[in-house]
Amino acid sequence: MIRRSLVNIFLRLWMKPLWHTHPSVAQVRRRFYLADRLGTLGRRAPPVREEQVDGIRIEWAGPTRNVAQGVILYLHGGAFALRAPRSDRRFCADLARRSGLPVVMVAYRLAPEFPFPAGLDDCCRIYAWLQESGIAAQRIVMLGHSAGANLILGLMMRMRQRSLDQPAGAVLLSPATDLTGASPSAKTNLTRDVMFTPIIWPWVRQYYLGDTCASDPEVSPLLGDWSGLAPLHFHVSDSELVLDDSRLAVARARAAGTSADLTVWSDVPHSFASIDLLPEAARCRVQIAQFATLVLAGAKS
Repeated sequence: MIRRSLVNIFLRLWMKPLWHTHPSVAQVRRRFYLADRLGTLGRRAPPVREEQVDGIRIEWAGPTRNVAQGVILYLHGGAFALRAPRSDRRFCADLARRSGLPVVMVAYRLAPEFPFPAGLDDCCRIYAWLQESGIAAQRIVMLGHSAGANLILGLMMRMRQRSLDQPAGAVLLSPATDLTGASPSAKTNLTRDVMFTPIIWPWVRQYYLGDTCASDPEVSPLLGDWSGLAPLHFHVSDSELVLDDSRLAVARARAAGTSADLTVWSDVPHSFASIDLLPEAARCRVQIAQFATLVLAGAKS
């Protein structure tokens, strides 16, 4: 309780006021990267193995000798324009330890230098490359934070449209599923969200979408076809602007016959699972590892 309160106070004072200034990408990156460094201060960086695939940098965390059992493909968050490499490496290394599976982190291209669909294309390429390397789609569990979760859904819908194999399953952490900003919780959680204001939506649209319409299902998967997707598990906080992005997505997935579960956490910040200080993060990681084990066992049978 005390840790959660301290984290929420820090984010409310450190990140939320920034959006009222209509910041540039450079300004947000500086603030975001500093928070990443502060959050891992004094903590040893976990070992990772770097690799280049068609110019796309990936990093492996965990026991790569266990790829036959399965792989977790991780897509980071950051509003399609940012990344927090230190926090991501610690998060993925811990998840690899808990699940016994290697985790592949994708450093997809970022906006505004590379607007949509560059990042999604990179993620699709790595998903295909894993299969070319001998890891069947049914041995891949996808995991994404925020924008990364958006990319996962876009990837899965793209694979379905092209009649390509789905992964074993996917975990979506605080996903942004509707970039139009029409989610009801963008208003009802206006004061409760400790990180963002609704300014985030036009900010993302300006720097990420280019000429693409925000209602395009590849950028707003909530508006897409949810049939034929692999099992999904959503995690979101009840205080987030994107709370209803998950609630509505789960409803649409279930209506389309796709297995979808939702866990709503109380009063934790956006993408809380990557914040080591929070006990809720540890509990969420346990659930992620359990989901990965479950869907991989189901795919094997």
